[in-house]
Amino acid sequence: MQKRSHLPDEAPRPRTENTAAVALSLVSASGLALEVAFTRIFSLTFQYHYAFLAVSLAVLGLGLGAILGRFLTRSHSDSAPDSAGERAASLALLALSVTLPSIAVLLAVFPSTSSILQSTAATLVPFLLIGLFESLTFARLPAHSGLLYGADLLGAAIGAAAVLGLLSRLGAFNVLIALGTVVALAAVVLHISLSDRRHLVAALLCLAFSSGLLALNLISSPIAFYPDRLTGAPPDKTMISLLHDPSQSARIAYTAWDPFARVDVVETEDPAAKFVFTDGGAGSTMHRFDGSLEQLASLRETPEFLPFTLGPAEHTLVLGAGAGKDILLALLAGGQTITAVEVNPAMVKATRYFGDFNGHILDRPQVRLVVGDARTFVERTSDRYDLIYLNLVYTQAAEPASQALVENYVFTRQAFHAYLDRLTPRGHLAIVSHNALEGSRAAITGLQALADDGEPLPRALRHLALLMLPVHDPTQRLSVMVLGKQPLREREIHRLAAGAGRLGMRPLFLSGIFEAPFAPLLKGASLREFLAGDTTYDLHPTSDDQPFFFKIDPGPPAPITQALLAAAALAIFALILGVWQLRREKRSDGQKNRVAIVPYVALTGAGFMLLEVPFIQRFQLLLGYPVLSVALVLGTLLLAGGLGSLLSQRWPRENLRRRVVVAAVLIGATGLLYRLILPPLVRHLLPAPLAWRILTTAALTALIGIPMGIPFPGALRLAGKQRGRDMPLIWGVNGAFSVLGSTLAVVIAMTWGFGRVMTAGAVCYLALAMLAWRINVY
Repeated sequence: MQKRSHLPDEAPRPRTENTAAVALSLVSASGLALEVAFTRIFSLTFQYHYAFLAVSLAVLGLGLGAILGRFLTRSHSDSAPDSAGERAASLALLALSVTLPSIAVLLAVFPSTSSILQSTAATLVPFLLIGLFESLTFARLPAHSGLLYGADLLGAAIGAAAVLGLLSRLGAFNVLIALGTVVALAAVVLHISLSDRRHLVAALLCLAFSSGLLALNLISSPIAFYPDRLTGAPPDKTMISLLHDPSQSARIAYTAWDPFARVDVVETEDPAAKFVFTDGGAGSTMHRFDGSLEQLASLRETPEFLPFTLGPAEHTLVLGAGAGKDILLALLAGGQTITAVEVNPAMVKATRYFGDFNGHILDRPQVRLVVGDARTFVERTSDRYDLIYLNLVYTQAAEPASQALVENYVFTRQAFHAYLDRLTPRGHLAIVSHNALEGSRAAITGLQALADDGEPLPRALRHLALLMLPVHDPTQRLSVMVLGKQPLREREIHRLAAGAGRLGMRPLFLSGIFEAPFAPLLKGASLREFLAGDTTYDLHPTSDDQPFFFKIDPGPPAPITQALLAAAALAIFALILGVWQLRREKRSDGQKNRVAIVPYVALTGAGFMLLEVPFIQRFQLLLGYPVLSVALVLGTLLLAGGLGSLLSQRWPRENLRRRVVVAAVLIGATGLLYRLILPPLVRHLLPAPLAWRILTTAALTALIGIPMGIPFPGALRLAGKQRGRDMPLIWGVNGAFSVLGSTLAVVIAMTWGFGRVMTAGAVCYLALAMLAWRINVY
């Protein structure tokens, strides 16, 4: 057996590796698509910030499945294929094809926000089965790790691209059922290759079950999300409360899915309005409009109209057009040209669907509609506006990446700089917020932007007005912030004061009238000193590096902290298990340096996620479409990584270690370089056409993505020639640290910024470059 360790690198079963790669690719595509579908369902059923849980559960399940595979693999040699492991892989694939549609039924039949534990447990099962199948496949064919890992990443890239279209066409629940069909197809392909007739018949039955259920659901939709069945909804799921209120007689009149969110239009007994909700919250009002503004004159007596009383707003920019209410406000104020930006295509589709009701508000002659990211539009446009207006810009929808909300980039100090630059000389920026805390943070961010431009804080405060609607519930204290390009004139201040008095609003800052809350700044205190005086809430100005505007409580949110502790515990357990197992077996077979593979694969798992997360965030601003950013960056990263893995499979083993080290060093150096150059590069490229921005994003991602596909499969080949049984354990450690890396990325970003996240990922790869020299070839 010792002599076999010096034989050429060859497959133990040369006829099966290509079929295994195809099956692995289909399963990997299903896993990535499943992860995105679960983020949509979690954001809809629970709350948007639970969506990141789907990502963590995915990586957790993959890791646990891989560790389970370790104990199902008996063979210690690739030359004697493990029939038990092969049977377990086959059964895992069959079970997965049945589990996916079953979970769709479970989540649809028992929709309850109190069922988070049951839902997460159910969500974990398919990922565990995927991890089990993948780890057993690698254990059976370790010499072909480059081919298999390449197929794994290429499949994930296909899944990332395909799921975006599938969600729009089928909806999240039908996607789950469809993925069961894809997995069943993978099982059919695999068992035809293995000439396993018994399991082939089972695979065909699973395929018939999933495809038949999908056809039934497309016709009659018994398996779907019905909001009126949801119990225990949180207060911010206002659609659920409305549907459950018997006095409203509310009903859903229209529904649209897309990768960004689910949009519902709800009708009540009020014939003059409809309500449009994003993932059951973040409601927007659609008013009946026949072209006569006088029928909507009552809107002038609302806090949202207050900024329009400052003076002529002939050229208005509305960021977050929603269902058209803010456009109506601008028309009431005499707006001649209104540019309306809306990030969610499903919202636009819903509003246009009811065009006869709302007077085709998005397509009126005065309105120019832009579907895309508000911040990117402002950075790219050269137009000037009398008023830039943001009214409750808060989607409550999670990105497929599930790390940060898209609208947070609308409220950073860099965004405020862009807004001020796009105002006419006497123009104003107005932000309507849910409560005084958010309004105060917006005001402080605006003051910081003015201070960055050299305006002393006492003078900067003369640009500011902040008013609040005093109500008992602090979360409902609507606030209005106005920031002028120039100091507010006396007549503008009096108009705001008169409007506030008429509406029952209370000033939090109004120059010359009420200045107490910001008095220390008027006396010369810095913003840092001012904010240090009260640490109850975190009201520091946000930046593009830390765009978490709505996180006003100090420290990471409790769910993320709990997820980090759980991920750390899992990672430590996997690390200890891996070291203990390999140390114990090292004494029995005489191998040396086998333990080095454990921290090595741990660093690859954490490092990959620590780089992936900030890449998606950085390029979001450049591309202007959140869904495009996720699809392009994630898809390119996986595709390039797959190509790198396939490339490494062609390298002879005697040169493999050196090339793995070079790849790891290249990744680390490129990551550190990107941290420095990406922010200015993104700002420089914003005026370029979209095609050039897409090409640049793809090229920069591929440049680091290709070497990122090399270290992990390279280590598997170095360490796995005669030890296929170690492959599931290695996959388990990698998966556990991927969970830790993804959660740690969010915590580091919230605490220190995405730049530090990228640095941490680069350091992981530089560290594993040193560990690569200690991996024993056997």
